Formats: sequence, structure tokens, C-alpha cells
Amino acid sequence: MKKPLIYILSLTTLVLLQACAAPKYFHDPLSLKRQKELRQSRSANVVFDIGATLTSSIVGAALDTEVTYVFSDQQFKKIKLLNISADTMYINMLTDVYWDENNYCDFMDIRIPPMLGCKVMVPIDANYHLYFSNTPESEDDEMLEINTSSTKRVKLVPGMTQVKEEE
Repeated sequence: MKKPLIYILSLTTLVLLQACAAPKYFHDPLSLKRQKELRQSRSANVVFDIGATLTSSIVGAALDTEVTYVFSDQQFKKIKLLNISADTMYINMLTDVYWDENNYCDFMDIRIPPMLGCKVMVPIDANYHLYFSNTPESEDDEMLEINTSSTKRVKLVPGMTQVKEEE
């Protein structure tokens, strides 16, 4: 009886740890702060939705009625930036979506080590311009435009946006 319980608890712990992602590759203090705020906001929405669903189920069972809770629309999602090159990738993400009255929901100075990935919490249906390079200088940055509603992961490698000239 104890073995299945141990397996279930272990599996649950592994799933929860995998779902957690610390923004450790953010080196700009404002971007790091914004990323943490986005994660807290999304977590609060998920916890509220779970609590409201359980409450409506209990109330529905107690009153013998059909009480349903309509989930709130998710405003944020995670996308994964993958660095598949042999060098550290320097990334800036710029958008026209506002986070508060004065600031855009931009993320600056993301540094992803070689062959690793970084999960970034972003607003849904936002267009981002990803400026990336394997050098810290901005002169050689490449630009990639993504829409967050249709993107789950982005594989970044230097030279991927450059068109090869035929001789």
C-alpha cells in the first residue's frame, strides 16, 4: 500500500519541479522583476481557478444543482528559447504591449548558455521582436519576429535569419 503512494508523491514532485522555472538567465533587473511579476500573476490566476472550481463542485453537490465555474482567460503563457549553438546567446525581446502605464513588456539582457533553454513568461497574442547574437555587441544582432499565441519554442542559432546568396 505504501509503494504506490510513494510513487505517486515522487511523480507529483518531479512534475511540479519540472513546471517551475526560475528566470536565472535574466541579467537586467527590470526584466527580472517583470518576469517574476508575470509568473506570480499567472500562478495567482491558476490557484484562484482551482479554488473556484472546487468550491462550485462542493456547492453544486450540496445543493443538488449544477453549478459550474467558467475559467478566467489566461493572459500569459510560457515560451521556451533554446540556444542550439556552441556560444552563449544574448537576447533582447521587444514588444508594443504595455505592462503598466509607463513600461512595455520588454525583456532585455537574457543570456542563455550553450545548448540550454530558458522559459520566458509572455503575454498571449503579443508580437515580439527577438534580437539575438552570440556576442554582447548589438551591431551584429539578428532579428526574428514571433507571435506568442502561436509559438511554444524558438530555436536560436547565429545566421538563421540571413539569406544565403547564390553565386
